[in-house]
Amino acid sequence: MTPQLHAMVIDDVESTEIFPGITRRALPSGGQVPVRVFDMAPGTVWPQVDVHDRDELIYIVSGELVEGETRYRAGMYLYYEPGTKHQPATDEGVRLLLFGPSVPA
Repeated sequence: MTPQLHAMVIDDVESTEIFPGITRRALPSGGQVPVRVFDMAPGTVWPQVDVHDRDELIYIVSGELVEGETRYRAGMYLYYEPGTKHQPATDEGVRLLLFGPSVPA
C-alpha cells in the first residue's frame, strides 16, 4: 500500500468546545505524535491550572497567549517540560497548534 498525503484546511476540521470559549480540533496523524489545534476566544482563561506529566509542545499560530505576566505572540514556539504547571489565558484570542501525547481535558 502506498502512503497517502492528507491535506486539509484547519477550519474545515470539526471542532469540539471543551470549555466555554475554548475549542479543540484533532488533526490526523499516525498516532505517534497527536496534533491538535486549540482556539481560545478573547478574554478566555484556561479553567484550571494545567499540570503536565509529559512534554507539551506549542506553536502559536495567531493571536497572543498570556502566561502570568508574560505574553507570547504568533510565530513563537513554547516547550513546557514535564512537571510544568501553568494556566494559559488570552486577551485578544489565540490559536495554538499543540504536538505531543499530553491529552488536555
